[in-house]
Amino acid sequence: MQPYITYRELDKNNELQYFVLQKEFPHCVGYISAVKKENVLSQMPIAGYNLYVVFNGTIRGNIIPSYKNIAEEIDSVIASMADWYKANRIENNSKRYNKFKITSNDTASIQ
Repeated sequence: MQPYITYRELDKNNELQYFVLQKEFPHCVGYISAVKKENVLSQMPIAGYNLYVVFNGTIRGNIIPSYKNIAEEIDSVIASMADWYKANRIENNSKRYNKFKITSNDTASIQ
């Protein structure tokens, strides 16, 4: 059984967003972003791509469960979502994500 599902939905700016939902409690929600965000609780890059999974609350809304070590659990879930999204969405439809792929030209030279 898959630990996550994906869905698309319009955000508050009427732009189509892609989301990843954790099936088990605490039902974390992450969205896929092409830019690194500032001032977010958790975000993880998708390896090899200029894409990030950004924490977006839970299925109950923009809330954070209040129990011990929740920040570490959220980081772990978001990292797992990034790995899962790459394996189950990007690699199954690689042509769609070619424009986000990191190439050697994208890295800065060290002097």
